[in-house]
Amino acid sequence: MDVVFRIAVQWLHVTSAVLWIGGGFYTVLVQLPALLATPAPARGAALAQFVPRQFRYIFRVAEFTIVTGLLNLFVSGRGGELLRLDTRWSWAILVGIVLAVGIYVASRARLVGWANRLLELGPKAAGGDQAAAAEMPLVAERVRRFGYGQLVVGAAILIAMVTARFS
Repeated sequence: MDVVFRIAVQWLHVTSAVLWIGGGFYTVLVQLPALLATPAPARGAALAQFVPRQFRYIFRVAEFTIVTGLLNLFVSGRGGELLRLDTRWSWAILVGIVLAVGIYVASRARLVGWANRLLELGPKAAGGDQAAAAEMPLVAERVRRFGYGQLVVGAAILIAMVTARFS
């Protein structure tokens, strides 16, 4: 029964991580460029629909990934190695944890504010406010750059996890 539980926790962790990182790739490489190509009047309405749903999805999947990752440490029986930091596995896992928690916290701290700012600016820009229309691309660029940073961090996490798996 222990083996089945370990497999279930590992599967849940990997699946949620794929959804988290994959969601980031989709957002940055497909959704954001499509939204930026949309005419300003339609963009505001689209953002108002996308942003809250996307944050609920991404943050819940991220939280689930982190929780199942920590649970995986204990059910694998290798949690003690993490305290010693004397193996390649322990260092890879530590790097993965720090990067995952870091990108989650950074997303909460920075990305949410920028997205909310876009939601404020959208209706103003659609109504003809030139200052709001001028600020929107600047805020969107911050979101885009942060998104690319998330992709790099996500790739580093994947490298760390593959390293840990084969250590």
